[in-house]
Amino acid sequence: MTALLVAALVAIAAYLMMPTGFRRRLLIPRAHLAGEIDLPEETLTLTAKIQRAAEHRWRRKRRQQIWQSAATELVAAFAAELRAGQPVRQAFTRAQRSSPVPVAAHAVAVAELGGDVPRALRVEAARTSLPILNSLAALWGVAEGSGAGLAQAADRLAIAEAAAAQARAEVAAQLASPRATAKVLAGLPLVGVMLGSGLGASPVAWLLGSVWGVLVLAVGIGLEVLGLWWIARLTNSVERLL
Repeated sequence: MTALLVAALVAIAAYLMMPTGFRRRLLIPRAHLAGEIDLPEETLTLTAKIQRAAEHRWRRKRRQQIWQSAATELVAAFAAELRAGQPVRQAFTRAQRSSPVPVAAHAVAVAELGGDVPRALRVEAARTSLPILNSLAALWGVAEGSGAGLAQAADRLAIAEAAAAQARAEVAAQLASPRATAKVLAGLPLVGVMLGSGLGASPVAWLLGSVWGVLVLAVGIGLEVLGLWWIARLTNSVERLL
């Protein structure tokens, strides 16, 4: 049981220290992995779960980025249609149909039926986690009777959202350095073990061949995983503030 726990902790730590792109390429079928590498079934199951969770987070983040970009383009196109002289509801319908991502398809259907579009936009904002749709709903509710006023407000909203997206990209680039540094520091104990083995100290034999060694190894790997999780939590919290 102890060996299984150590193997699981090693798998988690190694996986967290991998670059994100390599982790995505590592997502291979479990049956194939079991056929190529002789690992305990429990370790394979845990590794597969970690991989699926990481892949799910990456896909969700990527989808959210696509939706944010599409919503900004939708608002900009809506403003352009209004400036071209289109009625408010028709302008919104045309703007959404020109976008390949239907971030406000429900609101478009409501607009075509003559319903409460601001309310539909708020529902879409809650479904997609896009605050820009909430802002558009507020602008629509105030200025629906004046197409020109709504066009100017929507244009400013799109510009502000584009600037916020650029700021988020810059922050993500700045956070890449501390994330990489944390992974490098997390790998230093492995370097120390390798150096000790090269000098003839046999640290691996002690870590795996005695109760105290296994305990030290388990605690060390646990702290490694905790440290990597904490760094990820801090950097992600900064990104969520934008």
